[in-house]
Amino acid sequence: MIKKIRNFIEEYHMVEKEDCVLAAVSGGADSVCLLLLLHTLREELGFSLCAVHVEHGIRGEESLRDVRFVEEICKTYGIPCRICHCRAAEYASEKKLTLEEAARELRYRLFRETAEEFGANKTAVAHNQNDCAETMLFHLARGSGLKGLCGIQPVRGQVIRPLLCVSRQEIERYLTEKGQAFCVDRTNQDVLYTRNKIRHQVLPLLTQINENAVLHMNQAAGVVAEAAELVSRLSAQAAKKYVSSCEDGLCIQQGLLGELPVIQKEVLHHALAEAAGSSKDISNVHVLQLLTLFARQSGKAADFPYGVCARRTYEGLLLVAGNAEDKQAAVWELPVEGKLVLPSYGYEIRTRILQNIPQNEEIPKKIYTKWFDYDKIKGTMRLRTRREQDFLVINREGSRKKLKKYFVDEKIPGYRRDSTLLLADETHILWVIGYRISEDIKVTEHTKRILEIRVNGGKKCE
Repeated sequence: MIKKIRNFIEEYHMVEKEDCVLAAVSGGADSVCLLLLLHTLREELGFSLCAVHVEHGIRGEESLRDVRFVEEICKTYGIPCRICHCRAAEYASEKKLTLEEAARELRYRLFRETAEEFGANKTAVAHNQNDCAETMLFHLARGSGLKGLCGIQPVRGQVIRPLLCVSRQEIERYLTEKGQAFCVDRTNQDVLYTRNKIRHQVLPLLTQINENAVLHMNQAAGVVAEAAELVSRLSAQAAKKYVSSCEDGLCIQQGLLGELPVIQKEVLHHALAEAAGSSKDISNVHVLQLLTLFARQSGKAADFPYGVCARRTYEGLLLVAGNAEDKQAAVWELPVEGKLVLPSYGYEIRTRILQNIPQNEEIPKKIYTKWFDYDKIKGTMRLRTRREQDFLVINREGSRKKLKKYFVDEKIPGYRRDSTLLLADETHILWVIGYRISEDIKVTEHTKRILEIRVNGGKKCE
């Protein structure tokens, strides 16, 4: 196994003489194996070794047990080690991430900081063939393109993965033969986590079909990675021809449709990711949705993650940020009781009818939760952006104020006015979302039915 990993390290030029390698050690079987193997190879390959352990503040005493274990094993082998503590759950809540996402973000940030402290120019992490197979399945299930099917790459920047040539079974066998103990993280058994479900329920079924399923998936990942590299180069050439920045966003020319379908999709995926500022939630579904927009009339629009709005133009497509003027074309019908999701605004809007409200019940004072007298609303309610004749009723006498003047009086910046979401019925504006509602549809002592509208999400919603 040592020879296999040494050859793998050399094949991908993971380390050179005089390198300093930081090993990320959780205390689990994979990372302990990584640490021992790097310790064995360091003199032969001519690099120095140090270690880092990140304690995420999640598992209480069990987590602290892992800290002590890593400290002891590093002390035994004379490997300098840094212990880093963080609070992943708090970070997840603050950043609106899953616990897995938050822990990973914090972990890699601490890896970078620790590498800088030690003067390490490489960081070794313990992903193996099983991890690569799990990642492929995870991305495949979510609707990934070629990039996601490449699995985990052996080298990415300064991060190296020497164990990607061996399976989890080989790792555990190696530790057993050496009589080396390791820690077991009980959260890795919890199938509520998607990756654990793949690990404990999906992969075992595939290995029943073929015992070499994990190996074959890793081989396929390598082939896909080679194909992805070719597609990436051709797509970059196509993007130079058909995608350009303009004042409103990104312009994609109709001529892109003359390229091979795989190039079209890759170019559109990159364009969406660029407009969104992230590729994390951009999937093949969104790319296909963008492709279908080419076949629609000029002016038609569609919403995408991160507040990106795509609009059909005479020349092709225009991708704009969520607060751009091009959102004016979008109109959504609001259900009386139910839920409406607006990806371009990051909003989830819930509505319900309340009847027989107790007299002591207070009207909500939250900016993004409002009560309306349902019987005073005329016809269908729609969410949209402003139009020329829009107005609000500003007092009980029925006096009107033009929406344009209201925006000026409230000092709402000009760049926000065309994208501010409005709730309107068939006669006038009922609610400027995030601001005031019209006086004539407010709840009074005579109200019989209350429409409650609650807006969740976005950057400011309470």
